[in-house]
Amino acid sequence: MSSRDSVHTVEVPEMSKEKESEIITIDKPNELASATSTITQQEHSATQSRMAWIQTKMAPGMIYVVSIAQFIDIMNGSAMTVALVDISKSLGFDSYSTQWIMSSYIVTFGGFLLLAGRVGDMYGHRNVFLIGQIWFGLWSLIVSFSTSPAMFCITRALQGIGASMSVPTALGLITTTLPAGPKRTRALSIFGGFGAAGAVVGLLLAGALISSMSWHWIFRFSSIFSFILFALGIVAIPTRSPIASSKVKIDVGGALTATSGLICIIYYISTGSAMGWASVQTLPVLAVGLLLMGLFLWIETRLVANPIMPLRIWRLRNFSSAFVAILFLQGQFQGFCYFATLIFQNVMGYTSMQTSLAFLAHSIATIVTFTVLGKILPKYRLKPFILTGFVFRCAAALMFGFVTDTTSYWTLPFLGLLVHVVGLGTSVLPAQITALKDAQSEDQGVVGAMYSTGMQLGAPLGLAIVTVISENTVDFGKDGPGAENIPVELLIRSYRNGLLGVVGLGVLGIIVCAFLMPNNPPNPHSQAAAATALEEQVEHEAPGPIRTDTPSEKLEV
Repeated sequence: MSSRDSVHTVEVPEMSKEKESEIITIDKPNELASATSTITQQEHSATQSRMAWIQTKMAPGMIYVVSIAQFIDIMNGSAMTVALVDISKSLGFDSYSTQWIMSSYIVTFGGFLLLAGRVGDMYGHRNVFLIGQIWFGLWSLIVSFSTSPAMFCITRALQGIGASMSVPTALGLITTTLPAGPKRTRALSIFGGFGAAGAVVGLLLAGALISSMSWHWIFRFSSIFSFILFALGIVAIPTRSPIASSKVKIDVGGALTATSGLICIIYYISTGSAMGWASVQTLPVLAVGLLLMGLFLWIETRLVANPIMPLRIWRLRNFSSAFVAILFLQGQFQGFCYFATLIFQNVMGYTSMQTSLAFLAHSIATIVTFTVLGKILPKYRLKPFILTGFVFRCAAALMFGFVTDTTSYWTLPFLGLLVHVVGLGTSVLPAQITALKDAQSEDQGVVGAMYSTGMQLGAPLGLAIVTVISENTVDFGKDGPGAENIPVELLIRSYRNGLLGVVGLGVLGIIVCAFLMPNNPPNPHSQAAAATALEEQVEHEAPGPIRTDTPSEKLEV
């Protein structure tokens, strides 16, 4: 038989319920490649269909995947507050370099937020989020094996880049998947509740791990959970086509100048209090940072068609006012937690573990408060909640300001923590919802990134302000506030003045928000009706493959 007359037989799997196969007879050799290609396409289509079905079933879990990711990021950073001394002694940090245990992470985390958020907008929030989980988990593991201060700081900085990929893309996933309204508000309340709980659980976990094992396990547990979240994210986060086309390129000039400028500014804010605000180690860095940010704005307005930070987002009154609000809110939060920790340990004589347990009520109440608010907030205007939250947080700071070495935990400290939780929930969650309210789908990642950047700028800046007030309003003698055996009466007076600074930040926040923030109605009727109709349509449709060409899928949260 000649090659021309030869017959080739290929088995092709048929996508049928009986899982049988049919025989395709090919009378010409050149048709073999075409048949093989058809088989490959059918197999690829079947794989996509199975994956889409899994993602449909797992879709409600997406909210918890991204929320737990933020919980781990914040918990890891919060745990360093308790582990600071142990890490410093274990690795041989001197008094000058100890600050880099915290700052090395904060600088890269805050510096790369804008870049990560915009890349997520252009090339897919899911992709960047999953890469961030792998990156964060890998460097968390490597950090745990650090043997020197240099190795710790370098790997900790690289770990911060992974966290910068997770937070803005997590917000982007929520806001592009869920429509504005009750479901998005509830999802953001879950997201915010996990984040706030992570800040306190980090203190508790660090105390427990340091007492029972070592500080290394803080990072090892973070690594394990990050790898687990990566696996869950693959099946729980819906797959979508990225917004960017092959012709759209990232704004390299804007990315370099914005990232470098933010790193310099955050470095100055984070290290200024320890090294001196006008020292040669900090002031030139601030000058370079401001110059780079000026160059960044020029590039964004004059040179590029697809800027990394579209300036149109600052014309959104909801976002711009919420950005200013979060600066004050985070400054208050960082200052309150800082002085509350010092009061527990240096005034009331608590150990690290006892201090962690003292914050347990705060953590539990945070989860409950955010859950309840997630159901309440969609029905009301958000501005009154934010202003009320500022008031509650000022009251909590005042309550801790009157704690002495004879005060019982169950009076002012316990009640102060509960009051602070109420203020935290009624201010931070509505501010976050307000910031994301008007942004377009293609800008959700960069808006979330800028909001997170505001948090990173507000926290150290607020802490620096209240620390200066605390240390410079009391006469500690010639050795200053770092002297040993300072009388507890002086410490109480110093901490009280610092907490009054926290109250001052809250009062300024109230004034600014009262004038700048719009008092939006809860939900326009037309938008709510449209969203309800679309949700009912989705609920009545049979489960099927997740489409990748639609702007959003509606999830049950």
